[in-house]
Amino acid sequence: MHAYALTVHRSQGSEYPYVIIPMTTSAGPLLQRNLLYTAVTRARRGVVLLGQPSAVYRALANTRTRRRFTALERRILRQAAATFHPCGPMLTGQLAWN
Repeated sequence: MHAYALTVHRSQGSEYPYVIIPMTTSAGPLLQRNLLYTAVTRARRGVVLLGQPSAVYRALANTRTRRRFTALERRILRQAAATFHPCGPMLTGQLAWN
């Protein structure tokens, strides 16, 4: 099965069955809410956020760009609560889109 690696900017306007988004605090300036929104909305069937939960929260908190009115933060936090791991806070699994 083929797999491709693209930047979020390059994927704008496209859709893919599944999207895996690496989330690391070393991404620094790229941790922006609007870039995370764009990456998540490229997926038709499923999304996996892989990496550091602190990077996800940092991206959600970074609203220095134009504001978008989405339910992204609510969906991610709801999924995080549903996948709570007793050994510590972890974001794992697939986000469910209704």
